[in-house]
Amino acid sequence: MIPEIDFLPASYREVRRRHRNRIWRRTIVLIFLTLVTLSTVRQREIQHQLQTKKEALEKRAQLMNDQLEDPTQLTLQIQQTDIRADLLAGLQLDESPAQLLNMISHALPEYVSLNEFQFTFEKVFVKEDAQTKKSPSKKTEDELPELVDLKQLQGLHARENLVINLQGISPDHLSISRYMSNLDQMGVFREIDLIQSNETMFEGQPLRVFRLRMVVNSPGMYVPKINAHYTAGLDPWITAGGLFYE
Repeated sequence: MIPEIDFLPASYREVRRRHRNRIWRRTIVLIFLTLVTLSTVRQREIQHQLQTKKEALEKRAQLMNDQLEDPTQLTLQIQQTDIRADLLAGLQLDESPAQLLNMISHALPEYVSLNEFQFTFEKVFVKEDAQTKKSPSKKTEDELPELVDLKQLQGLHARENLVINLQGISPDHLSISRYMSNLDQMGVFREIDLIQSNETMFEGQPLRVFRLRMVVNSPGMYVPKINAHYTAGLDPWITAGGLFYE
């Protein structure tokens, strides 16, 4: 067997080794730069897509904002609606004792009944200041007619209280308390006072005869106090403020 003899000098082999290493290093750098370039291009594409979506969303938002009415106009319409609702509620309660009787009857607990209903106005003493007497009331020309009527109705309630006196029969004190709680939860009455509660006998059964005095809130002050525990026995049209939207 003939041995392999290398006639190339060692310096030539070292040069060849360095040349191969140089090629590998350049290849690795080229691959790295290619990956960086591709990554940059992909990032630019993603940024372009996101920017396009952003512009499209901004256009849609601007279109929706253009379709909406002016917030000040919406607020003004809400205020006008509140004024009309308060005026309508006040007129319904002032002109319709049957409406109040209907509400009071719906709030009755089980086994509680009414046998007397009085609907009266009581004068209220109002002390006016000297400055109020001297300065005449100023009425702006742009004031809504409903607001003018509502102020007049509120002024009437400030001088006169709408008072309701009730007499009924209840099986016990707890039913009377539940009835007063139901009336209070409606938010229509400013004062609810128990005037009298006496025990009596009816067909051999002990009952209680009670009298209530209630003062109706002035227009614009009807605030139903919704409580599921205390209003469980009430009809939904009362607990949901349905009196003023029928």
